Amino acid sequence: FHLRSGHGHGPVGTPIVMAPELLRGGENTAASDVYAFGMLLFEVQTRQEPYAGQKSSDVLVEVASEGAEEEKRPTIPATTSAEMSVLMRDCWQGQPGLRPSFDEVARRLKALEAAATKGLGCKELRRRRTNDLLFDVFPRHIAEAILDGKKIEPEHHGMVTIFFSDIVGFTDISGTLEPQKVSALLDRLYSQFDALSSSMNVFKVETIGDAYMAVANLVEDQSADHAKRIALFACRAIEAARRTVIDIDNPGQGCVNIRVGFHSGPVVANVVGTRNPRYCLFGDTVNTASRMESNSERNRIHCSGKAAEYVRAQAPELIVTSRGRIPIKGKGEMETFWVAEAPQPGANPSSLPAASPSSRVFLSPARSA
Repeated sequence: FHLRSGHGHGPVGTPIVMAPELLRGGENTAASDVYAFGMLLFEVQTRQEPYAGQKSSDVLVEVASEGAEEEKRPTIPATTSAEMSVLMRDCWQGQPGLRPSFDEVARRLKALEAAATKGLGCKELRRRRTNDLLFDVFPRHIAEAILDGKKIEPEHHGMVTIFFSDIVGFTDISGTLEPQKVSALLDRLYSQFDALSSSMNVFKVETIGDAYMAVANLVEDQSADHAKRIALFACRAIEAARRTVIDIDNPGQGCVNIRVGFHSGPVVANVVGTRNPRYCLFGDTVNTASRMESNSERNRIHCSGKAAEYVRAQAPELIVTSRGRIPIKGKGEMETFWVAEAPQPGANPSSLPAASPSSRVFLSPARSA
C-alpha cells in the first residue's frame, strides 16, 4: 500500500494513505495497513483520489490531529453501497484496535462480490465490463456510437484548454530501474492523475511513455472555467507527483518531479483507426500546449499568453506571472507565463511527513521535440 519501514526514518511512502498514528510518528502495523487498504478501496470504488481537490498539507494536519470532534476522512459518495461504506469507515477507525483484520476484510469483500453478481450471467458481466472500459477511454457519445457501429465524424471545438506533463529525468530513471519498476512507477503516478481527472471533471486523452495529456471543455460545456480547471488540475498533479516514491524498494531515490504546460485554443477531435482505435486531438493548439510543457521547469506550471488571459479571468485567486519572451520551437518568440497557487497563510509543510527521507532529484538535459 505504498508504505514501507525506512531505516531510522519511520514509515515512508505516500502520506495521504497513512493512518493517523503513522502521521504522528508511530510504527507501521497490520492495523495501519488495513487503514491504507481502506483508502485503496475508496479509490477503486469511486475512481477518485482520497481528498481530491484539497491541499495535501492541510489534509495531513487534520488527519493527524488528535481529539477532534470529527475525524478527517474522505467523503464517500452517496452512490456507494451501504455495506461498502461501512467497510471503508471501519478500516479508517482512528483507534487501530477497532479496525477489522485482513481476514475479516476479505470475508466481507467476498460477501459483497457474491451479492453483486447474484443473478447475473457471465455474458452479461463481460458486457458490462466492456462497456465500462469503453466509457473510460472515450467520451460517452463516442463510446455509444462505437457500440452502435456508427461511423465517427470529426468534431470541431472552438475553445479548449490542453494539459501536458512529463517526468523530469525520466531517461535517467529508466536507465537505473528495472523495466518492471518503471512500469509500476508510471502506474502508481498516473493512477493518481486518473483519479484527479475524474474528480475534477477533466478528460484524460492519453498517456504516451511518461507524458500525460488531458483537456477541459471538450466532452461537456466548461466554457466558464476550462482554464481554471486545468490550472488547478496541474497544481494537484504536481502535489501527487511529489509524494510518489520513484522506487518503493529504495526510497532514497526520492520522489517524482514533473514539468507541466498548457494552452487554450481550438481543436478537432476524432477517432483514428479501427483496430485499437484512439481518440485524438488535432490542431496547432495541441502543438503549442506540448511546447509549453517541454519549455517548462521542474514542478512548475507554464502556459501561453492566451491561456494566461483565461486563467486571470476565471481564477483571479491564482498567481500568473510573465516569464518574458522566450524562443519556442516552430513558433518563434512568445511571451509565456508561470501559474501558481497563492501560499496558504500559516502553512508549514516541513512539519509534515515526507514521502521519503531523501530529497535527491533526477535531472536530465532539455528535451528536443
